[in-house]
Amino acid sequence: MKNNLLLGFALLCGASLLAQVSFTNESHKLGSYPDYSSVATDMNGDYLDDYVRVSDNGIGIDYQKTDGTFNSVWIAKSIVNVPDWSIAVGDLDKNGYNDILLGNGQRVSYLMANSDGTDYDLIDFPEYIFSQRSTMADIDNDGDLDAFVCHDVDLSHPYRNDGDGNMTLDQTLIETIDAPGNYAAIWVDYDNDGDQDMYLTKCRGGASPGDPDRDNAMYTNDGTGVFTENALDIGMRDNAQSWSTVFEDFDNDGDYDAFIVNHDFQNRFMLNDGTGVFTDIIATTGIDPDDLGAWENQSGDFNNDGFVDIFSEMSSELYLNNGDLTFTGYNLSFDEGAIGDFNNDGFLDVVNAGNLYTNDGNLNNWVKFALEGVQSNLNGIGARIELKGDWGSQIREVRSGQGFSHMTSLIAHFGIGLSTTIDQVVVTWPSGIVDTIDNPDMNMQHVIVEGGSLGLSEEQIEGLSIYPNPTVDKINFSLTGLENTSARIIDVNGKVVLNTVISEENSIDVASLNSGIYFVQMEIEKKSVNYQFLKK
Repeated sequence: MKNNLLLGFALLCGASLLAQVSFTNESHKLGSYPDYSSVATDMNGDYLDDYVRVSDNGIGIDYQKTDGTFNSVWIAKSIVNVPDWSIAVGDLDKNGYNDILLGNGQRVSYLMANSDGTDYDLIDFPEYIFSQRSTMADIDNDGDLDAFVCHDVDLSHPYRNDGDGNMTLDQTLIETIDAPGNYAAIWVDYDNDGDQDMYLTKCRGGASPGDPDRDNAMYTNDGTGVFTENALDIGMRDNAQSWSTVFEDFDNDGDYDAFIVNHDFQNRFMLNDGTGVFTDIIATTGIDPDDLGAWENQSGDFNNDGFVDIFSEMSSELYLNNGDLTFTGYNLSFDEGAIGDFNNDGFLDVVNAGNLYTNDGNLNNWVKFALEGVQSNLNGIGARIELKGDWGSQIREVRSGQGFSHMTSLIAHFGIGLSTTIDQVVVTWPSGIVDTIDNPDMNMQHVIVEGGSLGLSEEQIEGLSIYPNPTVDKINFSLTGLENTSARIIDVNGKVVLNTVISEENSIDVASLNSGIYFVQMEIEKKSVNYQFLKK
C-alpha cells in the first residue's frame, strides 16, 4: 500500500525549499458585499472560480475574468434565511448554472439559477431545522444531485431531487440515526468500493463524555443506496465533541485518511490501512493534539508539492504536509474561508469576509481538472480523479460542501512539485464510466466531459475555453479575435456533423444538434485544437 510513498517523497519533495506559503491580500479587486458563508465556485460556466456572497438583501458575485480582474455583480433579492451556518453549490436542475443551498438557524432554502445564470429564484422550505453543514451529493446515484443538511437539535434533513431540480424532504433517501448534534457531513468513498459513503461529525452541547449523541457516525453505502452505520467497526466513532472532518489521501497511498478537530479530549489524525479501517496516529504527525476548539477544518495542496495540507482554525492555521505523515505548522493572518484559484495561476487562494488572500506561489508545477457529467450529475460531484506519474499517484474527489460552513471549488487541483511529466489521469464517474487521458499537459486546467475519452483527444490553446458547457443553443469562446475562424463539430464517433465559422459575436450556434457529447475542432496558431462540449 505504501509502495509509492518513498518514491513520491523523493521526487516531489525535491521542492522542499519551496515549501513555504505566503499570501497577499488583494481585496481591492472585489466588490463590497456582506459575507456570511463564502463560496468559491464557477457560477457562469467558464471554468473559473468566482466568489459568491449571500446576504439578507441580495447576492454578490465577483466573476473571475481571464485577465486577473473581476466583474462584480449585485443581484438584489430579499433573503430572510441568510446562510449564517453553511452553504453548498451544485447544478440541481441541469441547466448549466449552479444553484445554491442555504443553511440557516431556522430553515433551508435553495437559490435556483435561471436559464442564463443572471438571476435566482428563492425556494424556502418551511420545516424547522437548526442547520449546520449543508452538502450536495447524488445520494441515490440516479444522475442528479440530492442534498443533505445537518440538524443540530434533531434528525438531519435529506432532500431528494426529482431530476428537474425539485427538491423534497425525504428521510428514506438516507436513513440516519434519529439524534441531535449533527455538525458536519462529508461524502467520501473511504473504503474504495466505488460508491459514496457519508461521515457525520457530531457535537452535542451540554452532553457529557460517553453520551451517544456525541458519537461520530459513518454511513457506509453497500452500492445499492442502502447505508449502514459502522463507525465503531472501522475505528471512526469519536466521542470528543467533533466539529468537522477532512478526508484526503495525506500519504498518497491510494486511500482516504481523515483529520478531525475536536473540542473535548484530543484532535485525531486517522490513518486508513487500505481496507477502510482507521487508526489514530496524531502523536507522531507533529500536529498538536491538544490544540482544541477549531470550527473550520479544510485541506488542499497550498504549496503544490504533491501532498495535501491542513488549513484550520487551530493556533497554527496551516499545517504543511512533509510527505512522510508528518506536518509542520505555520501561522497565517487568517484561519478560514472558501478555497479556490482566483487568478487561475494554479495555486490555491482563499476568500472570506470580503477578503481575497492570493497565494504568492512558487516554482512547483500543477494541474487542474474541471468535470462535466453526462450520465452522472453535471458537476461530476462524487467523481474520483487519480493522477499518475513516475513519482507515484494522487487522488481527489469532487465534493460539494466540506469543512464546517464554506463552499470550496468544484475544480480538482493537484500540485506535482518539480516533476515535469504526468503519465495519466483517470476519472471514475459516479455512473461507473471511466475516462483515461494519457500525458495531460501540466500547468493548465483541463475540462473532462464524461465519456469524452472515447472520442478525439483534446488539444487546446492556453487561455482559451468554451462556455456554457453544457449548452442548449450556442457555445461562446473566452478569447476574442476568433471571429470568422472556420470550425467543424464532430461527434464521439469522429463524424463531422456541422461545418461552420465562429460568428462576429464570438460564438457558434449548435441549437440544431441532438443531445450528446461533441468536439469543436479549429485551426488556431497553425495548430488543430479540439474542445469537448455537451449539447443538452
